[in-house]
Amino acid sequence: MAIPPEIRQQIPQVRRDNPHLTAHMSDEEIAALLQQAELTLQVPSDLPSTEGMSAHECGIYGDQLLVAGRWQEAERFFLAQLEKGEREANLDQQAKACSSLAHLCCYRGDMVQAMAFYRQALVQAERINNWRLIGMIYNMIGEVYRMQGDYLQAITYYNKSLEIVTGLGNEQDLAVVYGNLGIVYKNQGQFEHAIQSYEKSLEYSIKIGIDRLTANQYGNLGVVYAQQGRYALAVEMHQKSLEICLRLGNQKTAASAYGNLGTVYQRLGNYSEAEQMYQKALGIMQHMGDDPGAALTYGNLAVVYQKLGDVKQALAFLDKGLIILERIGDKHNAARFYYNLGLLNHQQGQSDQARVHFQKAETLSEMVGDRQLAQMVALSLRKL
Repeated sequence: MAIPPEIRQQIPQVRRDNPHLTAHMSDEEIAALLQQAELTLQVPSDLPSTEGMSAHECGIYGDQLLVAGRWQEAERFFLAQLEKGEREANLDQQAKACSSLAHLCCYRGDMVQAMAFYRQALVQAERINNWRLIGMIYNMIGEVYRMQGDYLQAITYYNKSLEIVTGLGNEQDLAVVYGNLGIVYKNQGQFEHAIQSYEKSLEYSIKIGIDRLTANQYGNLGVVYAQQGRYALAVEMHQKSLEICLRLGNQKTAASAYGNLGTVYQRLGNYSEAEQMYQKALGIMQHMGDDPGAALTYGNLAVVYQKLGDVKQALAFLDKGLIILERIGDKHNAARFYYNLGLLNHQQGQSDQARVHFQKAETLSEMVGDRQLAQMVALSLRKL
């Protein structure tokens, strides 16, 4: 099929935001998905039964629902895809279903289950020699290890992914994996290595003309510069990212740019400007229906109001974020919100309430394998 230019321009962003799709969908299939959903991937509320569908059809519906943020409904179609793939002895569909289910678990913060599904997908992909899928599964396993704070393992799997995608000559996948490596180095405090990785990703994204990916890497560089205390450079990078996003009408990354600018202003002690940036990010996320992003922005606003001495408003924002996180099943971030609630309670002299929130944070952090947070919570509990 001939892909309209305006649709073709969006495909790289879909691949960037949903890496599991890049391994098993052609550009034509993604274009059809975008055209059918009219860019926002709206799916009818009255969903059909999976009974008469093939594994492939179940997967298409699941992908639409996943990108639209309807995670619980997406899970039903992916599980049906997996079951039908097993019944049909179709390893390709089984691998795709397991990869999608793992991706869904990552959204929810259930890293243990995500890892199990990715490893199952990897076995199936290796049996059919789907090297592109293998490469991206290695990348996503690296993501799980990164989210769990196991950076050495994350780097190991990112490098495995890089070896494969380099051999395939896929510059877009190279841009994605180098970007992920940058995140790990940033989290380790190896800022110069992070900058080098982000710049490699930026080089590929500019070379192949993917403006949206370019905007992402400008934003990532801005985050590192901010952590180095190079705030003028950080603002410059985030503004470059924002300029591209506004030109393209890319609301999702524009919201991220506003949020990152809010973080820079927060670190500079300019809480009024930070609050404005976070509110702009929140407005976009609410308009888009980006509940996970809105929840995290509530957390950022809570920090701002805590710095301003308005603990009551800070608690209110944390509560708003938690309502969303619990509804969507994001245990990873819910643990951090409960921890922050405990800290605020302790600050207010509310030891009993602080203990309750710390214990919830402890349970969730252990459940999702966030060892760093679990250690922080244990220390806070001993101080009560």
